[in-house]
Amino acid sequence: MDISEAETLIQRENVKEIMLQFVDISGVLHSLWIPSNVFSQIVKEGVHTDGSSLSGVVDVSKSDLKLMPDVDTFIVLPPDLFPQRTARVVCDVYEPESNQPFKLDPRYILKKNIENAKDILGPSVNYYTASEIEFFLLRKKEDDSLTLIDEGNYLATPPADRGADLRLEITEKLRKMGIIIEKHHHEVPHGKSEFNLEYSQALKMADTIYLVKFLIKLMADKKGLIASFMPKPFHFEYGCGLHTHVSLFEKGQNLFSDPNASHGLSRTALNFLAGILTHAKALAGITNPSVNSYKRLVPGWEAPVNISWAKFNRSVLVRVPPGTGKATRFEYRPTDGSCNFYLAFASILSAGLDGIKRKLEPPAPVEQNIYKMTEEERVNRAIDVLPGTLGDALKELSRDTCLQEDLGNEFFGKFLELKTKEWRDFNAIVHDWERKMYLDV
Repeated sequence: MDISEAETLIQRENVKEIMLQFVDISGVLHSLWIPSNVFSQIVKEGVHTDGSSLSGVVDVSKSDLKLMPDVDTFIVLPPDLFPQRTARVVCDVYEPESNQPFKLDPRYILKKNIENAKDILGPSVNYYTASEIEFFLLRKKEDDSLTLIDEGNYLATPPADRGADLRLEITEKLRKMGIIIEKHHHEVPHGKSEFNLEYSQALKMADTIYLVKFLIKLMADKKGLIASFMPKPFHFEYGCGLHTHVSLFEKGQNLFSDPNASHGLSRTALNFLAGILTHAKALAGITNPSVNSYKRLVPGWEAPVNISWAKFNRSVLVRVPPGTGKATRFEYRPTDGSCNFYLAFASILSAGLDGIKRKLEPPAPVEQNIYKMTEEERVNRAIDVLPGTLGDALKELSRDTCLQEDLGNEFFGKFLELKTKEWRDFNAIVHDWERKMYLDV
């Protein structure tokens, strides 16, 4: 879309307000509202905002940042979300009064890594991703405690599936905006739903995920519900992930596909897979960046903690879902909704490209249920596990020079600083569990 097409839409749909949206390092979505009649000017000149008021982004001594709308992401939102017709556009973040990208802008980091893939594999190569978006629907009771919306289980049918009506409303609104939900359903634990987004290029997918999350939260709120993407809101329930599907294409051909090879995977695919497994412990610091992430990543709850791969086995870190030709892809299973999706996609790509550059070979696939293996069996198969805490993941990440170089030294330092503080803050807090255990010692 170009600016003239956007202006035509603004007039035709009677758009009054436009949300300029971007995300910070932690993946928090921010919005700056402007009247639609100044949109063309903002597209040309950008608009400045106070970066020092965003958590840990820039210092007050150098606070200004410039937002530059990417007109190709312009989309008119459904008419009944706000009192006035509103559109949304994603922004790139720039240094003030310059054309230099802001090095801590997650969207810029993903774009930079996509260009890196083109430099390595050829200018026609594109990085594709898709996401399985999982979320819990909760109600707040009179005593402010939270309860799940239903007690339905996997593929539950209404009325057991009490989230179906909301999902149908959301999918219809997304469809009218050109965003396709290929399938949706009730997930395994009580109160959890899942949307499967249509495969697309990684930058577009990350932009779309933030729009979908925004719409889910907003529409749930209008019904008196809370939509939560928290990895593990209750210790007695399964967690909430966001499985990420990835592949590389060149001129319409899937570079991961080789029908004549073992498992249908090309040499490029196997090298990419080996890169992911090699960097898996460090990757966790990006794809699972919250303290709560590691309450989900524990054995016994079908969590992907084992650094291994397979075609059908869901107890591994990376799965090869059914599909041949253009459908050949990897499913990276640890990702959760607390991550920054631009950074998650960029780091997975970085790890995979490192495998391609170094011609790394993956271990043999593990089709047995790893959850039922003894420790001795796992050791004999050389099946390692992901870090057990955010602190451990950050240590692994701090030692990964490949990810540091590809994501950028400036970003790397700031991200580790913010997340290390988060980990230390958590460790300094005394929790109810501790009082129950130790009050009478």
